[in-house]
Amino acid sequence: TQTERDAICQAQREGWSKENIGSHIIRNCNIHHCGQTGIVGHLGGVFSIIEDNHIHHINNKQDLAGAEIGGIKMHAAIDVIIRRNHFEYCTRGLWLDWQAQGTRVSQNLFNNNEPPEGTDIINGLALAEDIFVEVSHGPTLIDNNILLSICAGRISTQGIAFVHNLIAGSFTWVGDGTDNGGRKFATPRYTPYHVPHRTEIAGFMTILHGDARFYNNIFVQREFRNDLLNYTKSKNLDKMNKYNFICGTKPYDGYPTAEKYFKQFSEDITVDDWEKVDRDIYYDHLPVYTGGNIYFNGAQPCNLEEKYIIDDEHKIKLYLENIDGKIYLKTNLYEYLPKMEIQFINTAILGEAFEPEQKFESPDGRPIIFDRDYMGQKRTFNLISGPFADKKEIEEPIA
Repeated sequence: TQTERDAICQAQREGWSKENIGSHIIRNCNIHHCGQTGIVGHLGGVFSIIEDNHIHHINNKQDLAGAEIGGIKMHAAIDVIIRRNHFEYCTRGLWLDWQAQGTRVSQNLFNNNEPPEGTDIINGLALAEDIFVEVSHGPTLIDNNILLSICAGRISTQGIAFVHNLIAGSFTWVGDGTDNGGRKFATPRYTPYHVPHRTEIAGFMTILHGDARFYNNIFVQREFRNDLLNYTKSKNLDKMNKYNFICGTKPYDGYPTAEKYFKQFSEDITVDDWEKVDRDIYYDHLPVYTGGNIYFNGAQPCNLEEKYIIDDEHKIKLYLENIDGKIYLKTNLYEYLPKMEIQFINTAILGEAFEPEQKFESPDGRPIIFDRDYMGQKRTFNLISGPFADKKEIEEPIA
């Protein structure tokens, strides 16, 4: 990772600025059967738009495994917009590694981004998930997506927001996976954060975890796969902060609320008192913010969850059907979706990512109001959780 930091600093010295690099458009492409990754970039992809692509069957043979695989694998996806894409049958759908600052992942469909049953899994990085966000300080915004794979997200990061998604898989590696794997010495990774909406480096910091927001999502627990569960057990990785298969925010149990976290720093400290200060408060997990989430089929909230509903009565079915080349979401979810008073989420509610002190906002600095859904339809004041503004929308093709 020192080489990685050196490269970012070298790029800054050599003029890799917003005026000189990035701002690419990748649109309406069919990207498939790539051995390692479909779209890849390192800093050169900043300020780009990747939209309306079908990205599928990537890295299925796993001839190349480990650290640079996925339908999309980007380092430093600063202010990159990834929207209305369909990721399926990839070892990993989307991997945002380092500096996912100002990145927005919106209105995408993710499904079957997992090893086919019977696959000889080479290593844990090939276990797969829809989205992997790694050692970034954010803000990283994931909104109005449909995530149906066995693992929805590998969240070894902070400064993240999930808003109005339909999520069937679990969150893995929450609170872990951010060091270099040292066995004897501490090996934390210091990663850069940038001046908002620029490539210039503002600083470097380790990951404290947390600083996560979950608003107006629907979580539907899918069935466990025994082969993946057996693999994690064989490697002693079947833990809540490793390969957890429980859908929901459960891995954030024990994280502080904002009130509890910031209260620790509110007292005046004199010079005489300084040696009495508990220094661990500066290294504690950052707060988690929640509201408006709904849980089905045994999906579980974390123990600080606020304003949520658990439905443990109805069995929800979710599957995709291809009819004449169009993808439809087949579900009974909207027969049982409970009425719940939720709030319109916007940039002001999401606040700032902790380390870069940057808002969850558009690349041009304008605030975001989440008044458009997965299909682009306008949300009314009769709000419902999840990616659709109206339950009738699921009668239309989603890809």
